Amino acid sequence: MRAVVPVSTAPATAGVAPIRGRARHRSASTTRGSRVPRASATESEHVSTPTGPCPSRRGVLAAPLVAAAASAATGGSMFVPPRARAEEARVLLVSSSGAADAGSAEPFPSVTAALEALAARRPRGSPASILLSPGVYAERVVVPDSLARDLVIEPVAGAAPGSVTLEHRTSSPYEATVENRMPASAGAATLRRLVVRHASPSVANNYAAFATPGSSLTLEACDVRSDTGSGVAAEGATLAVRNCSIRGCKTHGVAVYGDLLGEFGSGEIVGCVVADNGGDGVLLRQGARGDVRGNTITGNGGVSVELVDVREGTTLRDNVLGTGTGGKRAKPAVRFGGYGEEDVVAENNRVVV
Repeated sequence: MRAVVPVSTAPATAGVAPIRGRARHRSASTTRGSRVPRASATESEHVSTPTGPCPSRRGVLAAPLVAAAASAATGGSMFVPPRARAEEARVLLVSSSGAADAGSAEPFPSVTAALEALAARRPRGSPASILLSPGVYAERVVVPDSLARDLVIEPVAGAAPGSVTLEHRTSSPYEATVENRMPASAGAATLRRLVVRHASPSVANNYAAFATPGSSLTLEACDVRSDTGSGVAAEGATLAVRNCSIRGCKTHGVAVYGDLLGEFGSGEIVGCVVADNGGDGVLLRQGARGDVRGNTITGNGGVSVELVDVREGTTLRDNVLGTGTGGKRAKPAVRFGGYGEEDVVAENNRVVV
């Protein structure tokens, strides 16, 4: 049984027709949950660029141990140094102009420098936020696999929408603007309210924002475009794309692939506008599982949603879907391939012609 049945001939509104599908009564989750860091500037410590020798691990641990010994000797309660309390969350400021916009701390000159400082502090740490002052950051941002903490990268408080851009344009192939390599078991990376621009020549693995195998990446309220490839992609990873605009990419808007065995990989695409891309709006394939919900996916050169060899638990709900614009004939809004079609739950989707 197909999950998406033929479109009704009586449109709900002019040029709009509903897609009605029978919900299969299965109890499978739609995607693995992403851990959202809870760090905030109000409960965090501003960390400046080190200007002198870094303290040793022995030195950092000495103060609380001495305090504990003194407390035991006097019978009082143990005093927790302010520095130790501040380790609960860490905030690093980054400014393209060198100005300290969000406090008195000296800012880092780039996102990469801030990431290097975080990764060097200790193998595993508390949640962290990297706050960016308005400007264009022309760099490739790679979250290293050595980092082990939940991480948020976002503009400083009060920054105007669209005022912070991460941009990477290069002649080197296979270089995403943002790439998360940190294992999901160590932490999740989140981008919020950022403009992401990308150009890197390659045939495959060509993405503006990329979650590498085994990682967890979330984009919230971001504006993403790739002049040479897809906007946002994951391969054998956990991906969440919420309330984002992904337009004008050369190939797909959002592409979610399973791992090499087709057993792991999930994508949650919710509340987004995915439009005017050269390929599919949303592509799920190779054993990926997806939750595609409440999006407007129109004007793409391929189909709005393409599902190839998807896993049980994939859902397609409450979307506005356009027919494909590429080629001489109009393409369907949703296209299936391989296995998994009968396990897809499709409800309350509309097609606009």
